[in-house]
Amino acid sequence: MKKLLFMLLCLSALGNAPIYANGNQVELQMGIIDDVPMTPGYGKAPMRKPAIYQEGFTLTLSSSHPEYLINIMEGDGVVFSSVIPEGVAAFELPAYLSGEYTIQFVSGRFCFYGLINF
Repeated sequence: MKKLLFMLLCLSALGNAPIYANGNQVELQMGIIDDVPMTPGYGKAPMRKPAIYQEGFTLTLSSSHPEYLINIMEGDGVVFSSVIPEGVAAFELPAYLSGEYTIQFVSGRFCFYGLINF
């Protein structure tokens, strides 16, 4: 019984292990879009920044992330916008992007943003 319990604990630890992708990690900052919670009794724990890696036009995310609205911005204008569904581990950006952009990942009332280069 102890061996079975030990094996289950080991397997659950491996399932929650962070991903290590090829490419450069996108350094993200966090902002709050709306300071007023939508429902009373929201959690007081801070939102965890996602670990996102860029290799060329491919973004690699953890398989346990929430749904994100992704915006690629140049100055004040949005160049590309899409939705990354919950649990999608790889997301392909359009090949017409060239240069440096601000990338935003919006989830609920939180926005994570950083710089990416092509």
